[in-house]
Amino acid sequence: MGLYSEHIFPRLMESGLKGELHRRYRRRVLSRAQGHVLEVGFGTGLNVECYPMSVRRVTGIDPAAVLERRVRARIARAPFRVDRVIHDAADRLPFPDGHFDTVTTTWTLCSIERLRDALLELRRALKPSGELLFLEHGRNDKGWVSRLQDTLNPIQNVVACGCNINRKIDAEIEGGGFRIVDLDRFTMPGVPRALGSVYLGVATPRGGGGLERPRGTGP
Repeated sequence: MGLYSEHIFPRLMESGLKGELHRRYRRRVLSRAQGHVLEVGFGTGLNVECYPMSVRRVTGIDPAAVLERRVRARIARAPFRVDRVIHDAADRLPFPDGHFDTVTTTWTLCSIERLRDALLELRRALKPSGELLFLEHGRNDKGWVSRLQDTLNPIQNVVACGCNINRKIDAEIEGGGFRIVDLDRFTMPGVPRALGSVYLGVATPRGGGGLERPRGTGP
């Protein structure tokens, strides 16, 4: 890791993601989390304060450890056990099949290089009755916005250390062995559509026992 990716970008990213609006969306999507949670892209631990009391343990995976002092402070305040594993989500996860009750991703799927491999691994590690809770930005449905995203994506990929703004998140999730049972699509207020087109939802492993709910719209 270089100076920019290890020290500068993590601070920029945290500054952009720790505001009240982002916290509100985090709490909304994580409200369904329960039991032993696998958090993909633990980052600086911004999700820790947003989990409900139904969570008893969080195992966070991330390809690198950054801003360690902040991370340790957030973990110390957690009312549940938090473990961290430095690991690329696209590689074979060091967990048995059906190990977790819930898998969570927040603003993470945009930056995993081999996303399909990662999703298949998450599917394997999740219980058949478990849920994948996701809050991601991605491809907008409007043609001119998606074309703009395609144009800007190579720049975004470099500036934001591998982030992609033009991934169709719902299609990626369903192609990775999940069935989306609840999905909201909206643009975050005050954020350009190219960057703030949000996918917030719930998915279950194909063949799992999750209860299907109608898809919604709106923030």
